[in-house]
Amino acid sequence: MESAQGLKLRLHSISSTRQITKSMRMIASTKVQKTLRRMQSNAPYVEYFSGVIRGIMRFARGARHRYITPPDAGRSMIIAVSGDRGLCGAYNSNVCREAVAQIRRMGRDVRCVTVGRKIRDHLRRRKYIVERAFDGASESPFYGTASEVSAIAVDLYKKGTVDSVFIVYTRYESALSLLPVTRQILPLSASDADPRGREMCFEPGLDAVLEYTTPLYLSACVYGAMLNAAACEQNARIMSMDSASKNCADMIERLSLQYNRLRQSGITQELNEIVSGAEALLTTEES
Repeated sequence: MESAQGLKLRLHSISSTRQITKSMRMIASTKVQKTLRRMQSNAPYVEYFSGVIRGIMRFARGARHRYITPPDAGRSMIIAVSGDRGLCGAYNSNVCREAVAQIRRMGRDVRCVTVGRKIRDHLRRRKYIVERAFDGASESPFYGTASEVSAIAVDLYKKGTVDSVFIVYTRYESALSLLPVTRQILPLSASDADPRGREMCFEPGLDAVLEYTTPLYLSACVYGAMLNAAACEQNARIMSMDSASKNCADMIERLSLQYNRLRQSGITQELNEIVSGAEALLTTEES
């Protein structure tokens, strides 16, 4: 049986751990609120460019352009977004599982661009091709990083190295719904067309408009995905720290009861020894 001193040390250690998990929960809560505000600020920009692309695609049916008619490269590219750190439950493992499932579906010769250390390490351990890795941008993403990521995708697509580009990330639907999703961003799909769009006149022409707007649209999509992933990561960390704090409280309650019983048993034993010693002295004096 563990000694009272050992139990006391364990109780102190678990109490310190609970303080840490509570602090991490408060930090994650602040970060998720900040990221949600950034998502709300970015939403009109993404919606605007989505509307522009839908309007263009309405009048681009049948047109031959590399952003609409992909090259026959025979391989795809995946942009995968995860976290840089752990302690966020199953968030990283879920998005890693989704990315690997998509790579297996497309074939092993898939080019990958990763945002986050967890997905980078996960793919490299499995010998997948990681074209470029971006670290340190998962918790506080910036538009500049999203532009770099989308520029790599556009460059490989223009060169004919890949014929389709997908992005794998975790979509924030609510605090209790964090869903790993895969979305195709290149080539532009005819399903993006807006059937109720107004008549458009392209100047200087459809090709020039697509060349200008599509990279901006892709950057907006990647940035939106990174913001969603950041909000999901912090929300997953909140739930993970809540669970850890609850487990600490349960362990403290159980160990405190065990410590008090052991301490009471020691006190009872000492009293018995004192009483026995006193009785022995009385017996000796009487004799």
